[in-house]
Amino acid sequence: MKAKFLLSGLFFTSSFVFSQVGINTANPQNIFHIDGARDNPNTGVPSSAQQSNDFIVTNNGNVGIGTTAPDTSAILDVTSSDKGILGPRISLSSATMQLSSNPNATGLLIYNTGPILSPGYYFWNGSEWRVFNTSSGNNNNSGNTNIANVETIAVMGPLSATTDNGRAGYATSITTPDGKFSVRTFIPEETAFSQVNLQIRNNSTTSVEIISNGHYLWSGAGGYQQNRLRLPAGVWAGDNATSSASLIDATTGARIQTASTNPYWGDPETYAGGMPEQRLYSWTTNDGNDKTFYKLYYMMGSSTPSNVGNVTNCPDGKCGATKVFFTIDQIKAQ
Repeated sequence: MKAKFLLSGLFFTSSFVFSQVGINTANPQNIFHIDGARDNPNTGVPSSAQQSNDFIVTNNGNVGIGTTAPDTSAILDVTSSDKGILGPRISLSSATMQLSSNPNATGLLIYNTGPILSPGYYFWNGSEWRVFNTSSGNNNNSGNTNIANVETIAVMGPLSATTDNGRAGYATSITTPDGKFSVRTFIPEETAFSQVNLQIRNNSTTSVEIISNGHYLWSGAGGYQQNRLRLPAGVWAGDNATSSASLIDATTGARIQTASTNPYWGDPETYAGGMPEQRLYSWTTNDGNDKTFYKLYYMMGSSTPSNVGNVTNCPDGKCGATKVFFTIDQIKAQ
């Protein structure tokens, strides 16, 4: 008799362990299944309409809402033809706001309702809240939707010591979000802060040709344009204030940075009359398949523009009397 009870207990335990649990359904489709509207059939697979009110957990831990077959690559698969996902709505008081006494987890996602920071979806990148870029489409291209992805990056700070490309001096640089180009403002050692030049670097492993347009603004305005500015790979360079409809080769001569040269992109010296200019630059590659376009805004100021960059005026490699501002918009058409 004792053996019979033991066998019965084992059979019951085994059935319980390997059974599927269904709530509001006698036909569970996986390990745990809730049929919200009680509209699923007693046998077979529910229709899409019947699945729309279902919740399921698979034996692999995948969770489905609105589907009884969540994608195996997703921990959560939400399916609906007429509903969205509504995230937590929070009013951020600053870009570094902690939501609670527990540190924000990297990747945390919220919808900021404003008004201090612009409304929109934000994620925590480990040190601050970053807004998701937004774009809009217009059906004005033969029925096609034109959508652009815009990424913006900014850098601000003093000139700092550098020996890039064998030329010692002081610089501040910025790199495009895709990493393909960098731009810097640079003076060689013992050169006045007011004599800073802009330079561009192609970060690929081969030379690249760009279509370039740069302008300076102060009491007047001017600029330089190129159909084909050829940039060397991994070296600072410039057009040395040359406009041309033909090829400008910056891979050799005075237009490429060496231990003895000091090239410039656009007009030399980003100061005019001892005061900072505004610089506006746009460029893209000559590759017809490349849909990325870049826009740069730059300015540098100094409380002592006639001072030179050296260890006296730039202790610990930082020229504290200078301040550089860069911003780049990287625009990619779809």
